Amino acid sequence: MTVDKVVKSLGFICFLAGIVRIGMTPSSLIWGDDSTPEVVCGFIACILMAISSIALYMAQSKETGVLGLISTLLIMIGNLLVASNFYGLFAYGEYAKKGQLFVDLTGAVSGMGMLLGTIILMIVTFRGKVFPRWTIILFILMLISFGMPGFEKWFAFFWGLVYVGMGYMIWTGNFFTKVKNSKELTA
Repeated sequence: MTVDKVVKSLGFICFLAGIVRIGMTPSSLIWGDDSTPEVVCGFIACILMAISSIALYMAQSKETGVLGLISTLLIMIGNLLVASNFYGLFAYGEYAKKGQLFVDLTGAVSGMGMLLGTIILMIVTFRGKVFPRWTIILFILMLISFGMPGFEKWFAFFWGLVYVGMGYMIWTGNFFTKVKNSKELTA
């Protein structure tokens, strides 16, 4: 299997992860925060994002460099930590809240790591010019919805849209516009 096929496969997983992450918003609006459907969507999305986020770096690795890799690793590790918190809620319910200090600390650390990783990834993606500018707008909407009171439930929707958009472009190969042009010039 070639590297391009691996990247495209991971792009498809990004696409799926985004769809599942988007599912958290209607679940939260219908059944409430930390409802079983929302927690299941969150857990599955975190696992898929932890696996596939490396595609966001690999698709633009030459343009984003070491900062792109660091941001992706922060996002991947953060997703794994959040997945463990979701698993605790899903598997143990109220019993998971007995270790609330640990859950709060890992949630805060993973949240800060993912936020930092997302901001860095947004900046290096903007500077890399591999993906269209509308992906940066999705990143900005995601960050705004994260910080604005009353829009917390929409954060997962915009986060999922980023992964759906970028994952679809990686999966279909439509993001290679800059890369294809440079290969044609050297050939």
